[in-house]
Amino acid sequence: MIAVALVGLAGQASAQLAAGVGNESPSVDPRRGVIAPTAQLELTPEQKAAIFDAVRPADGKVKAPGNVPVAVGAQVPPVTELYFLPDNALATAPEAKGVKYTVAQNRVVLVDPTTMRVVDVIP
Repeated sequence: MIAVALVGLAGQASAQLAAGVGNESPSVDPRRGVIAPTAQLELTPEQKAAIFDAVRPADGKVKAPGNVPVAVGAQVPPVTELYFLPDNALATAPEAKGVKYTVAQNRVVLVDPTTMRVVDVIP
């Protein structure tokens, strides 16, 4: 009887984990809520310019390691530090709320933090 109960509890715990219950997501920000995965990001040239201006890669405050790819769909190394987009960029491009960014090769690289894949590159 105890074995049956343990098997039932293990199955329930497995189902909860598969549904995301009980998992702590590293992509949770109390200011903005849970970061949702981004399938595809379609930004206008004006939105890209607003993000680029808000981040200003030339400031040098954010710089990724040399091994960060700058191609859409590329896998970003998991040790890469990613940053939230500034509020002024999100005001112009609310579609980008679910992504983070880093700077590589003087370009703004937008990354889906749940998959660690590049979703857009702003030259």
